[in-house]
Amino acid sequence: MTTDAEPTLETDRELVAIVAVADNDVIGKDGDMPWHIPADLEHFKETTMDHPVIMGRVTYEGILETLGEPLPGRTTVVLTSQALETPENAVVARGIEDALETAETAARERHDGADRIFVAGGATVYKQFLPAVDRMVVTAVHDEPDGDTFFPDWDRESFREIARDDRDGFAFVEYVRA
Repeated sequence: MTTDAEPTLETDRELVAIVAVADNDVIGKDGDMPWHIPADLEHFKETTMDHPVIMGRVTYEGILETLGEPLPGRTTVVLTSQALETPENAVVARGIEDALETAETAARERHDGADRIFVAGGATVYKQFLPAVDRMVVTAVHDEPDGDTFFPDWDRESFREIARDDRDGFAFVEYVRA
């Protein structure tokens, strides 16, 4: 039996968490990333292009502040309880089930049946979706910066590493649910 506190997150598409996380689990500070790694930004863009991307309001607003617009070439599903005006390629969702349903619709109707839906933060959004994630695309930042936002604890035994690309100061690592 499922209650409102335990939503059922099911999708025919692969649900993928994408995150840059430091060795001390920091993912943000003051609404921004506490590092600048151009290769990570390019990797994020290439990986998520032509797919729906679910994120929280603070993450969305940080992207707007940086880019001046939502992520181009993707449908941004903003998970928030607040009223928010969004342009055509961004949609507000009121809960995680609504966010997943909205992303499913965007995958079918806007992204030519895209096979993946990405979850791109912040911490609360990751925590809500982690139990349902099929894959994680992680930029492991080899640093321990100060931060105020942390990637939630996750069951490493439930995932297996399938790819690693070590770089200078970071690595791209991919995990799938075991």
